[in-house]
Amino acid sequence: MHQNDNNTFMAQSGYTLIELMIAVAIIGILAAIATTGYYMQVRQTQLATIYQELSNFLIPYQMLMDEGTMMNSFSVAGLNMSTQSEYCQFGISPPIGDGSAPNAITCHIQNLNYLQNELITLSVTADRKWQCKAFDGIPKMYLPSDCK
Repeated sequence: MHQNDNNTFMAQSGYTLIELMIAVAIIGILAAIATTGYYMQVRQTQLATIYQELSNFLIPYQMLMDEGTMMNSFSVAGLNMSTQSEYCQFGISPPIGDGSAPNAITCHIQNLNYLQNELITLSVTADRKWQCKAFDGIPKMYLPSDCK
């Protein structure tokens, strides 16, 4: 406080440079944490979208298997599905003799700069159970729980 000519005290107001620098540093740290969390959520959502797109092939594929359809029907065109989406170039493999189909439905990931030339596949076992598999280049923290 300062004393003026009348011997009355005046209160100082405002912030010191140190106080302002501390506030800016705290805001910067919070922004960095929020940005990291945001990008992680975006990547999880993109991979969940890919998994959902792959899942759209399950019923048509299963129907072809149940009908005992010819091997050449096991293609993206044979399933009446699109060959690609924003994030996937799809591939289909026919079942083998025991009824299983390793890598039955494949997504070659595209348009994601953090995942170049990676694959996510759905396979069917001989007892007709579907399994999701993501290749090693895809961080597990981004994958849907069915693919971990």
